[in-house]
Amino acid sequence: MTKFANKTVLITGAANGLGRKMALEIGRQGAHAILWDIDAKGLEKVASELSSIGAKATHYCCDLSSKDEIYDCARKVQNTSGTPDIIINNAGIVSGKSFLELSDEKIEKTILVNTLAPIWLVKFFLPEMMARKSGHIVNISSAAGTIGVAGLADYCASKFGIFGFHESLRNELKKKKIPIQTTVVCPYYINTGMFEGVKTRFPWILPILEENKVVQKILLAIQKNRPCLMMPWIVYAVMPLRILPVGMFDWIARFLGIHTGMEEFHGR
Repeated sequence: MTKFANKTVLITGAANGLGRKMALEIGRQGAHAILWDIDAKGLEKVASELSSIGAKATHYCCDLSSKDEIYDCARKVQNTSGTPDIIINNAGIVSGKSFLELSDEKIEKTILVNTLAPIWLVKFFLPEMMARKSGHIVNISSAAGTIGVAGLADYCASKFGIFGFHESLRNELKKKKIPIQTTVVCPYYINTGMFEGVKTRFPWILPILEENKVVQKILLAIQKNRPCLMMPWIVYAVMPLRILPVGMFDWIARFLGIHTGMEEFHGR
């Protein structure tokens, strides 16, 4: 069982959306929240909100597309607060354009923020976690990290990447019998504003997820040391469905409206 009370929890993408709400909740539960984001004003606001409820918070403005900034901020955290007990790699960006509409720069930035930033962050802090034989690493992937979606080529690539990294890391730790907990989270679209405009064909099967409920489920999964959380339940079916012929698998995805959901996307 992982508890937040008296723990140091580093959350990326903490200035708004899921990151902000997770920070506020773990603060209420007695954690020291270390907040990272590129949005300096947003960070200050969340830190102030945490302070107003008597929670401890430290914030760092960090461009997560820059490995140098990630390592620089990580060194500052280690020097002032030590290695975090829990790392929640939550930060993410989305372009929402078809593949050939994407600039090289957009594709690169998506991979840097969504895939490489979590890898660099874990790489920096993992040795100390291993030395003390404790810690919990949480990576927010996506349902789009389990199935390729039309209109999300760069995003899917980045989320498949972090899902694969997480699975490899989990098994390396198990192989070496190192007691560090890991949780990967794969949600469908959430009403944070990040995917504003997306549609779902069958809301009763694939609902647009409600942000507060997602936060509660993620934090509960961390507390219960669940290795994987997918939302809604049907996302768990993606893996076993891959035993089907590709044409049939693709037909099911089209029938469910997975490849038309991004047609009216406009984001924040």
